[in-house]
Amino acid sequence: MLSWWSELASVATLNTWLMATTLAFAILTGIFFFLTISRQKQHFHRLLNDLKASRKQVRNLEKAAEAIRKELLETQQHQDISQLKLKTSKSSAAGLKQALLDARKRLQVAELAIKAHNDEEKKRAAASEEKDGECFETLELELEPDVGLSESQREQLIGLLDPGPKGNVDLFCVMGDEESQTTADQLEEILTADGWKTNGVSQTSFSTPPKGIVLAVNSKETAPSYASFLQRVFSTTGMDVSAKFDNKYREWSLTIIVGIIAD
Repeated sequence: MLSWWSELASVATLNTWLMATTLAFAILTGIFFFLTISRQKQHFHRLLNDLKASRKQVRNLEKAAEAIRKELLETQQHQDISQLKLKTSKSSAAGLKQALLDARKRLQVAELAIKAHNDEEKKRAAASEEKDGECFETLELELEPDVGLSESQREQLIGLLDPGPKGNVDLFCVMGDEESQTTADQLEEILTADGWKTNGVSQTSFSTPPKGIVLAVNSKETAPSYASFLQRVFSTTGMDVSAKFDNKYREWSLTIIVGIIAD
């Protein structure tokens, strides 16, 4: 009987140990499970953060790529515009070069006409000096106008201007001076008929009115090519011509000032 109780006590003790061991394993299993779940959560959060960071980086890369694309597009547009400007400049330069060549040819023709006119005048003067016993009583004199250009000057101007270059001129006269006004109007009429472009005649006042015809330009470097041609034409017809350089005038423009005309 005693041995049976002893065996029963041993079985009870063994059962207690088994239960304790099972409980311990259950606790350890719970701890391991909790740790595993915690690690998985941490790993999941880390993966989620990495995914967000990757998406953000992708968006940044897309923005950078879009910015680069726009920059490349703008660069290409600038290049296209530059090439177009270059082509336009080349075309304009070619046109200006051709216009300059044409103006030079017309200027050469005009210079030859002026030279021929001068030679003819010299021959006439020489022939006139060789004549003896001229009868001045029977000489019919050409009536000259009281003011403005003479008829011979008008004819000479028309003949000399016709083969020469054309351009734009601004005409001014002395305010209140009839001789200056009439001469300027006549010059404007002749130039316009010959193909020159003018804006009419403008009156202006001067503290000291100039004398004769003044050709005013911005500078010698920016004077139009036809300025020297007009100077030679006016001089050939007997006009008192002078040049004036002043930066108040527009570049590549010519202003004709008809001042006080000496008798």
